[in-house]
Amino acid sequence: MNWPFGRTRNAKREKQPSRPAKEIPRDDERRGPAPPPPRTAHAPGVSVHRFGDESAPNCWRIDSRKEGEEEDFSEGKRNRTAAAVLLLRGQLKGAQVVLSPGDVLVGTASELEALRNPEAEPAFLTFVEISSTIPLRTHHIRRDGLTGTAVPGITGLRALAQLPEACLAVLRLGPPPGARWVFKGIYAVAVFSGRLAAFDGDDAKEIRAGSLARVADPSATLYLEAGNDAALAVALTASGFVAALG
Repeated sequence: MNWPFGRTRNAKREKQPSRPAKEIPRDDERRGPAPPPPRTAHAPGVSVHRFGDESAPNCWRIDSRKEGEEEDFSEGKRNRTAAAVLLLRGQLKGAQVVLSPGDVLVGTASELEALRNPEAEPAFLTFVEISSTIPLRTHHIRRDGLTGTAVPGITGLRALAQLPEACLAVLRLGPPPGARWVFKGIYAVAVFSGRLAAFDGDDAKEIRAGSLARVADPSATLYLEAGNDAALAVALTASGFVAALG
């Protein structure tokens, strides 16, 4: 009997017993990159905003201000004690740091309130609030820094920082050769050159250079695809993020 797709029946192969479950390698024993996480029933809820869009969730504008003026980062959030901020546009200076676009600063609210904008144009950033029961050390993570580690087996992905005490990680995506990634745990991703495509369920959303994507539900599976070889982005994620090639 001929079987579909040109295959012929092989009685010898059919009689072979299946491998015992104990002989099948577990995911943590496999060589190479881990399989991608399964697609969740619910979409991640991706919203895309241009840098400078003050209606974007968890974004903050810092104007140039005179000596002695204070920026109240904790305004409206009495329990906000620490955060990770990702600079989207402009320049910011702190007591011991100078932030350029794509840099991340992790620190207490008082340290973030000390940031100053030396330029005439406003600076814009996005942030993730941090709840930590232990004292949080200040971290300055540079977009173009050589710190961190490449994620094994995943093209174009580098973990610039892993901060379990803050339940946070900072990733750099690109420049990749047309890579497609699958994630769980992303809060926000900012594109500084080229473009990415984010798949919000069945809806593809383009994230062009100068744009930020915020993810409403980081527990949902998020597919990201590099739109071209120039794509370069920085993402704020949970420290236990899951990443794989799509």
